[in-house]
Amino acid sequence: MSQIEYDEQDMEFDNLHTIENFTGIYEDPATMVVEESLSNSLDAGASNVDIKTEINSGESSVSFLDDGPGMNASQFADYQVGSRSAKNKEIGLGFAGIGSKLYAGKYHKTKIITETFNGKKQLACSFYVKDGKYKVAQRKPLHKFTKPGTFYKVILSDEDYYYLTNELDRILIDQFNGAMLNGLNITVNDNKIKAWSPATTKKQTGTVSFRGKKLRYNFYLLKDDFPQRWKNLNYQIMGKTIDRKQLEFINEVKAEYHQKIYVTVDALPLKFLLKTDKSSFIARKFREYNKAITKEIHSIAKGLSLLSNNTPNKLLNNVLTKAFAKLLSDPKYAWLNPHATILTPGPKQPSTRGTSTGSRTGCGTGTRRPTTPRGFAIALSDSPNDKRDGWLDIQNNTTVINVGHPLYLKFESSTTTLQYHYARVVVSVLVLFGSTRKPMTMQEATELQTEMLTKVKDELWL
Repeated sequence: MSQIEYDEQDMEFDNLHTIENFTGIYEDPATMVVEESLSNSLDAGASNVDIKTEINSGESSVSFLDDGPGMNASQFADYQVGSRSAKNKEIGLGFAGIGSKLYAGKYHKTKIITETFNGKKQLACSFYVKDGKYKVAQRKPLHKFTKPGTFYKVILSDEDYYYLTNELDRILIDQFNGAMLNGLNITVNDNKIKAWSPATTKKQTGTVSFRGKKLRYNFYLLKDDFPQRWKNLNYQIMGKTIDRKQLEFINEVKAEYHQKIYVTVDALPLKFLLKTDKSSFIARKFREYNKAITKEIHSIAKGLSLLSNNTPNKLLNNVLTKAFAKLLSDPKYAWLNPHATILTPGPKQPSTRGTSTGSRTGCGTGTRRPTTPRGFAIALSDSPNDKRDGWLDIQNNTTVINVGHPLYLKFESSTTTLQYHYARVVVSVLVLFGSTRKPMTMQEATELQTEMLTKVKDELWL
């Protein structure tokens, strides 16, 4: 093979721009500071973390002092390299070696100070932005250590400082509740954070083996509801919450147990799927593991008689479908049935067959009398990348509801609201289709939707 490349050199990177790009993967920079610092403390094996927020000489800051073993000279040297880490990639949360330095990508006026003591030598450095470049400098240690540990301080923007002063306790409980239950003590401005530890009526522990990974779980049936912002399945690594998932079968669960089934999963075996932000997994690969856990929890819920007979399939096939089939059999609304031959006077219009992508369907010619409405079916499609919450699939004779849409995900925890959402989507799809047969103003379309929802409400469980 001939050599065609020449003058080979190492590629140069704009380190500040790279840091800025990394910062963008985190939802909130202030939360990022807390999560990265506490994750480092957990990786170090710390038992205590003291957090302080303060304003000193006009500078707003947050600091973290843990009682881990501290870093030696070699580890501290690695720490100062942008994305190098001496951490074991198979154990713990840290692996990219960059999280503790990222805040400068958001706030260029920051200074990130790290001091560490391993029982023999104290070391210190600072990260900051100067002349458009990301800098690291050695510094004289200022923190007085009485035992091994690491001190980490970040100068914050005023906006992020005031956000943390209001939200820090919530962030710690949301993200590190499992760690605190496992023995990690966290204080904020000398006040100990109390972990959420609910009363339970049932607890069951088990292991799910899937694709060579063993995932241990704790199933809890709570006496009271878990916080509204949380979900049923909680995947944790070393007690840090990585991801939360609603049970896929939540609408099979009796309504009173929707927020009482609480499951924690030790997801350390899935660390290879962990994203850099430590707040999610690679979705495509994680999905199969989540299904395996869900199947196990479904079996437990069934065994405890927590499931209802009113499943989503029954809602679709026995309730919604019958309700709308009845409505569309009324001559007043029959023209809205996409599966009936309903023709209006006027010139010939092109007809296109709808597909799973939701193409509109036109009408033919003439003034023939309406036919008897054909069977009306409703189907579900998990299409999170589709911005529509529903559409027509004429080829398969169905009205499709997108269960991957954010609106569905918002309403799925409540049987009543989900029923309304199903009905609203079906009505919206039908009215949109109807507008291709008979032009309507926005007001007319809105009034028609309201009228149809009112007509079917008595047929539903609302």
